[in-house]
Amino acid sequence: MKRNLWAIVLSTVGFFMAQLLPVIMTAQHSLSAHKQDLANLSAADAAASWQGYVESVGEMLGGQNVFVKLAVIILAVTCGVSMFAYLHNRRKVDFYHSLPISRSRLFAMDYATGALCALVPYLVLHALSIVSACAMGFGEVVNASLIGVIASNVIFFCLLYAMAAVTTILCGNTVITLLLGLWVYFGPTLVTALWQGLKSIFFQTYATDATMTSLLFCNKFAPLIQYFGINGTKMHVYTMDYAAGLQESSAIGLLIGYAVAAIVITALALFLFRIRKSERAGTALAFNPIKLPVKIIICVVMGTAFAEIFKMLVYESKLWFWVGLVLGTVIFHCVVEIIYAFDFRAIFRKPLQLVIILAVLCAGLLTMQFDVFGYDKWLPDEGGIAAAAPMNYVGESALLSEPENIAAARQLAALGVESLNNTDENAQTESITVTFKLKNGKVKSRSYKLPVTDEVFTLEKQIYQSAEYKQKAWSLFGLGEVNEGYHRNIVFYTNGDGYNSVGTLGDSQKAQEIIDTLKAETLTHTGDAMPVLRMEFSQENNGDYYSEGAVCVTDKDVKTLALIKKYANIVPKAVSAKNVKLVTLSIYLPDKDIWQGVQVTDRADIDALLKNAVNIDAMNLYGSNAMAYGIMQQFARSSVCLTYTDEKGDEWNASAGYTEEDYPKDIIEKYRAQAEKDAENGVESVQDGDVAYTTEVAVG
Repeated sequence: MKRNLWAIVLSTVGFFMAQLLPVIMTAQHSLSAHKQDLANLSAADAAASWQGYVESVGEMLGGQNVFVKLAVIILAVTCGVSMFAYLHNRRKVDFYHSLPISRSRLFAMDYATGALCALVPYLVLHALSIVSACAMGFGEVVNASLIGVIASNVIFFCLLYAMAAVTTILCGNTVITLLLGLWVYFGPTLVTALWQGLKSIFFQTYATDATMTSLLFCNKFAPLIQYFGINGTKMHVYTMDYAAGLQESSAIGLLIGYAVAAIVITALALFLFRIRKSERAGTALAFNPIKLPVKIIICVVMGTAFAEIFKMLVYESKLWFWVGLVLGTVIFHCVVEIIYAFDFRAIFRKPLQLVIILAVLCAGLLTMQFDVFGYDKWLPDEGGIAAAAPMNYVGESALLSEPENIAAARQLAALGVESLNNTDENAQTESITVTFKLKNGKVKSRSYKLPVTDEVFTLEKQIYQSAEYKQKAWSLFGLGEVNEGYHRNIVFYTNGDGYNSVGTLGDSQKAQEIIDTLKAETLTHTGDAMPVLRMEFSQENNGDYYSEGAVCVTDKDVKTLALIKKYANIVPKAVSAKNVKLVTLSIYLPDKDIWQGVQVTDRADIDALLKNAVNIDAMNLYGSNAMAYGIMQQFARSSVCLTYTDEKGDEWNASAGYTEEDYPKDIIEKYRAQAEKDAENGVESVQDGDVAYTTEVAVG
């Protein structure tokens, strides 16, 4: 350790800047802010603010301190490489290996030196950070969880340090060591991302397995990245469930696994160190048998990466996918051979290996392109399904377990499989993602384009209007309790007032009575209902505000409407036809595959179009909100755009929607001939056809 004082100094400075200094600075800032709070706020509000300051100090002292994680990673790699970098110098290798000491003991001394140079300063400075926090009045952040934080940091250091040591021993050159280290640390994440990309390219029914955040933080074979998802003994879990979002679960099992992995990799490093030949110093790789596997991995991964990049750059061209595949594989085969030989003339070596790698890689991708293993045609056995749902934006927590809902979801998937070979480009379809949670614990999703038929509509209606779905998926049933010190607000909107709110109710008790009444009413009726009010919920405490979502109140919710009138003096208001200047119909012409806009100025037709219209903008019924609010998908089939003037004289544009039974098909079809005529004559459409929600809306 005397000969490596630089490592001790670097570690001490690093952890001082990453651990001790942030704790002191955060504590000092918190004390100053709290002093001002005591002077400007009430005692209760100041106490509430103090808890926030305590949490901030706790984050710097605990497992959410990103600076400490970065320091651990940098020092693990630096120490792991530097302690064994002498293996890359022939003169140093000859000197050290001529000493009267066994290889095992030499390894133990080097390995322990690197670990102690980093871990001892970390433990000392973490202890000083705890003492400083207590001395500054933040002793309540010191608890047993800090033991888990320290253990987590030590385990990750040991694992990353062992991985750095192995890569250093495997190589004969320090630059090659760093390049190989990049593959070891980031390769699993890259491979996972490329695999997702290949499935999206070749499989028609592929549904994203996870969000990018989940991809990054849930790959257990990439501990360096996984480290940032760990908070002591807790693990941040980024699920497919958009409603659940970020959750925390126990990371103890993962940490034990990583600790065991650190021991195994350390043992592997010792084994490789003992059998490593001294004359391999200065070469690219110190072990010839691993040259071919490493080259195959690099060629396959980078060839696939080039293929996906080329396809993305050249307008999603499948031809350029294959060009990129060949080019990437050839380039990296040549690069690897040059590195192995440290000679540019090696670019043309091993052509047979290149041909075999290319052939096997192309064969594997062709099996995906032609779906040899039946990915798109997969359907689970109904008896093996634990829960299922059409899962457009609802999340895994909304998967349904009632037998009739499971059967309906599977039938939707079956219809989706049947429609895979549909070649009619003009056929109306809707996109839907069906998710199955199997009894073996696996969760699988498939995305389909279903034909717009009565059978599909009936199956969707059965699911979406079931009590189980409403209770699990509707935002209404997701409203929690009011937090201590807060009160709940309800802001109201009507069809006739556009984006302008018409009133606010700030009494939590009355708000809860309205919520409970609406919950009860929504479970008593099925079928489409016309939204007449929108309620936005929030919680507030002296300017501290956060939104809780929104729901629609329909004409069927009679008791709820009565309570709203009683407590807030608000009644539904329709879009007034007398204020509508014109209506634009966007009519789809399947023969031309275009949308043609036609203006309606006839007062009788305008009245008919507005008779049972819902202001989609005022009700905020876009995309997933349509189902979250309890509106059937058929509701969203709108092709009507209004231009109207509100009571203040402001002009608004709004889209109109209808329930299935109120949809003014006759009036819209009346203008189809005009739309076709305008299209034939090249008349510029008076309404842009890029209103995706008018024909297909992701619901739920």
